[in-house]
Amino acid sequence: MFILIPLLLFLSPVCGDLSNFTFYTDTYMTSWTKAQTFCRKYHTDLITIRNEQENTFFNGRGWIGLYRANTNTWKWSRGDEITSFTKWGSFQPSQNGDCVYKNYGVWWTDGCDVDHSFMCYDEKLVLVKENKTWEEALNHCRSLGAVDTNDPNSPYRNHRYDLATLITTDDHTYARERAQQASTDEVWTGLCNLAGEWLWVGGGQMQYENIPSCPTNGFCGVLEKSGTASYGIRNCQQRRNFFCYIKP
Repeated sequence: MFILIPLLLFLSPVCGDLSNFTFYTDTYMTSWTKAQTFCRKYHTDLITIRNEQENTFFNGRGWIGLYRANTNTWKWSRGDEITSFTKWGSFQPSQNGDCVYKNYGVWWTDGCDVDHSFMCYDEKLVLVKENKTWEEALNHCRSLGAVDTNDPNSPYRNHRYDLATLITTDDHTYARERAQQASTDEVWTGLCNLAGEWLWVGGGQMQYENIPSCPTNGFCGVLEKSGTASYGIRNCQQRRNFFCYIKP
């Protein structure tokens, strides 16, 4: 039986409240494939590292999500994303195996059947690459899962997911990084105007002080993937990709 218990859970300063990761220590060493299976079952996946800041933050040791495909292409376990950032150790990558582990801050290749500790992450932010109006996007997010699984069709506050609330600077930075994969230039968020008042549909505290007060009926919030502004407001009937997130 393959039973693992996380020793440490870190809340990511890189990703604000939208992602966290769990480091499974040397007590729970296993192969890359078994680590991937476990992470996908109990978390989101083995960790993906896209830049130096994330490499510094994910300060555990052991298997990460990087592997070598049939060609010499290095991909991440999550979505088979081709890597654009690497942090190889000396004389790496070698031909000694097609899976990657992290140790002393740098990356090493090893046989995928070799046992190492490993790192999983939980991604709370979900980019949906479907073009929907804001209300259609809201309904889609709320259909992704129920809090009370014994009553999944209950319409009142029984949804695990909502259109995303972006509060901190790190939230916005992380969301904009994710938005680079969107097929639209802007992505719906949970920002909306209801009865003349701006609010986050998920219930988060409104932090924008300079948001236009009128006329805003029928307008909702977006995040621009190529801009620097924390928000934009657009007609809610327009269609674009959107962010769902697991409610706190």
